[in-house]
Amino acid sequence: MRAYTDRAPGVQLVTDPPRAAAPPPPPPDVALDDDDITPRGLRAWAGRVSTGIAVQGLVDEDGNTYVTVVVAGRCTTREIAPERALEVYLHPFANEADGFEL
Repeated sequence: MRAYTDRAPGVQLVTDPPRAAAPPPPPPDVALDDDDITPRGLRAWAGRVSTGIAVQGLVDEDGNTYVTVVVAGRCTTREIAPERALEVYLHPFANEADGFEL
């Protein structure tokens, strides 16, 4: 049987004993129960993940549209005019005025 030290750091084989679970993440810095900042009836109309970038299109029950982008663990959500929502969803970094950055 091979020693655990003769492979690259972080590599685990299925025959290795299980590792301890990671500790839970810390609580968020902001209170998430504030109804003033949460749109009512929020629904996703599209979503995709590719090459480490996640993009989601959302709409609330008042018809306001939002695009959420997650890059390297940073999540940014912007309200977007309904007529531009699909364009911003497809190309979130094409226009700096929308506020998305890499």
